[in-house]
Amino acid sequence: MATKLMKLYFSQAQKADVVDCLLQVDSISGFSIYAIEGYSRSHERYDLAEQISGARRMLTAEIICTDAAVPALQKALAQLHFSDPLRYTLVAIEANGHLN
Repeated sequence: MATKLMKLYFSQAQKADVVDCLLQVDSISGFSIYAIEGYSRSHERYDLAEQISGARRMLTAEIICTDAAVPALQKALAQLHFSDPLRYTLVAIEANGHLN
């Protein structure tokens, strides 16, 4: 069974809706969210503090899922209809598991 890592990039304001959405997707067992600093050439959209620091405060969610779960994730997330779109990357995972 092939596995993928989906990484979502979103704002703090979008967090509650993203979390609620991901919790509703039965084909994933869980996810992780952490804070990041996003850098962009389109920094004029940042608030004043972000423009001064040069980075935008953002969050990323990491979801390990099967190939079969990807369409359900994309469909669920697309229904959120944020004014700032969610960005994501999807990469193949060569191996994953648990170490004892």
